[in-house]
Amino acid sequence: MAGIRVTEVDWQRPRNGAAHHTEEYPGPVLVVRRGQRFTFTLKMNKPLESEETLIFTVETGPQASEALHTKAVFQTTELEVRNAWTAVKETQTENTMTVSLISPPNAVIGRYQLSTRVSSRRRNSDRKLGEFILLFNPWCPEDAVFLASEEERQEYVLSDSGVIFRGVEKHIRAQGWNFGQFEEDILNICLSILDRSLSHQADPATDVSHRHDPIYVTRAISAMVNSNNDRGVVQGQWQGKYGGGTSPLHWSGSVAILHKWFKGRFKPVKYGQCWVFAGVMCTVLRCLGIATRVVSNFNSAHDTDRNLTVDKYVDSFGRTLEDLTEDSMWNFHVWNESWFARQDLGPSYNGWQVLDATPQEESEGVFRCGPASVTAIREGDVHLAHDGPFVFAEVNADYITWLWNEDESRERVYSDTKKIGRCISTKAVGSDSRVDITSLYKYPEGSRKERQVYSKAVKKLFSMEVSGRRTRVHRASGCGLWRDDLLEPATKPCITGKFKVLEPPVLGHDLKLALCLGNLTSRAQQVQVNLSGATILYTRRPVAEILHESHAVKLEPQEDEKTEAQRN
Repeated sequence: MAGIRVTEVDWQRPRNGAAHHTEEYPGPVLVVRRGQRFTFTLKMNKPLESEETLIFTVETGPQASEALHTKAVFQTTELEVRNAWTAVKETQTENTMTVSLISPPNAVIGRYQLSTRVSSRRRNSDRKLGEFILLFNPWCPEDAVFLASEEERQEYVLSDSGVIFRGVEKHIRAQGWNFGQFEEDILNICLSILDRSLSHQADPATDVSHRHDPIYVTRAISAMVNSNNDRGVVQGQWQGKYGGGTSPLHWSGSVAILHKWFKGRFKPVKYGQCWVFAGVMCTVLRCLGIATRVVSNFNSAHDTDRNLTVDKYVDSFGRTLEDLTEDSMWNFHVWNESWFARQDLGPSYNGWQVLDATPQEESEGVFRCGPASVTAIREGDVHLAHDGPFVFAEVNADYITWLWNEDESRERVYSDTKKIGRCISTKAVGSDSRVDITSLYKYPEGSRKERQVYSKAVKKLFSMEVSGRRTRVHRASGCGLWRDDLLEPATKPCITGKFKVLEPPVLGHDLKLALCLGNLTSRAQQVQVNLSGATILYTRRPVAEILHESHAVKLEPQEDEKTEAQRN
C-alpha cells in the first residue's frame, strides 16, 4: 500500500495578506509578519491516521541551523507555544488539514523554505511545501519594532508616498517622493541588499542569524544604501558634475533607483545627495516592516572631529580658509528615523532612532550612521551606541568662527549656540503638512536645560577620552581643542555687525544689503570693514567670490552706522 504524502498546498494568500497587512506585495510568494499566525491547507493522497505525525521544518539562509536560530523543526500541536515556532492543527477533513503556523516575535526575517514530513512507525514521507517571506511586525506587541498607533503604522509602514523637506530655514519647500515599497520586485531587491552587505560576504550564516535584530538590520542598510565601502545602491556626488548619471535633483522616487541597481548587477546608481539616500532607505526599511520616516534638519552641522563644535576659520575679509576649516554647516540635511526598542540600551531609549545613509563619516570603519536614540541625543547621552556624538553635533553643535592671523595665531571672533539644528521637520501623519520635531532632539535653545545638556555631552566625550576610547581632538592646522575650551563663554564684543536685506531677493537681479554696525563701548572706534561674498552650494561650500571690498568707518560711542552693499 502506498504511503501517505502531501499532494497540494493552498497558502491562502488573500486571507493571510489581509491579516498581516501584506496584501499589497505583488508576486506568488506568501509574505507574512513574525509573531503572528498564518494559515495554509494541506491536501494529502489519503487520510492521516492516528499513529502518523506531521513534522514541519523552516529554514532561512545558507547553512541553516537550530543553534543559530535559522532553522526550526516542530510538529503539530493543539496549542500555541510562546516564543517558538509552532504549528497548530485548526481543522481536519478526510484528506485535508488546515494548519496555522506561528513564528516567534524575534524570528529572523527573510526568505524561508517550509517542508513537511509525515512520520509513522513504518515510513516517512518528505515534501518541500515552498517558500514564504517573513517580515518585521509593527502590529505585534512582542516584536521589538512594535508601534502602538494604527494611524502611525499606516503612515510609516504602509504609505508608499510622501514628501521630503528641503531648502533653507526661512524658505522650506516640500518635494514629493514615491517610496514604492510595494512595487514589483522591490521586496526581493530589499532582501538582496542585505545579502550584498560586507557582513554577509564575510560570514553569510552568522549574518543571517543576526537579522532578528532591527538594530543590526538598520545599521546594515545604512551602510548599503551608499556605495562608499561596497557595491551599495547609490553613489554620492556633491560637485555639480553628473556626467554618466542622473542629477540628484531629477530623482522623484526610489523605485527606479532600486531597479537600476538590481538590473545593473549591483553597480551603484549615479547620483545621489542626502534626500536621495534618505528616500531610498525609507523605502527599504518600510518594505522590511520597520516604521520609518524622513527627517530634514536645517542648518545641519557636519562635525568631522566629534568635538561638538563647528569651527570655521576665516581671514581678515571673512573668507573661509578651506585648508583649515574641516567642519561645515549645511543649509539642510536629510536622514531617517525608525521606530524600535533599544534592548541594548534599555527601555528609556526606545522609540525613534536616527539612521543616516549619506556617507559623511566612517562608523567602525564603514560609512554609515546609527541607529542613535533620539532620546539619547536630547539628553546628551552621546556615549551610547551608535554614533551619538556625530548626530548630537548635527542638531546642537556650537558654531564658532576663528580669525586666523598672519602669524598663525587665532582669535575667537564669533560664537552662536543657537545657529545649528533649526526647524527639524518631518511629514505629518495623514497629510503633507510639515511637523516641527525640534523639541524631540533638544530642549529650547537658550534655555538653561539645553546648556546643561550640551555641557553634559561635552563631559561625556571627555570621559571617553580619559578611558582611552578617544584621543585628543586635532585639526588640520595642528591646533587641538580641549573640552575646557568648548565650555568657556565667548568674549562679549565691543563692535557688532548684522546684515539687513533691503529688498526681497529676486533670482537674476541685484541683491541689496545693508551692514548695520554698532559700537557698544563708551569711546569712539575706528573700524576697518572688510566685506566678501561668495556663491555657495547647499552644503555651504563656496563656489565663486562675488564681493570683495573694504571700508573705513568711524563709530561714535554707542552709535549705530549703516553701510550698503549691492551685488548681482
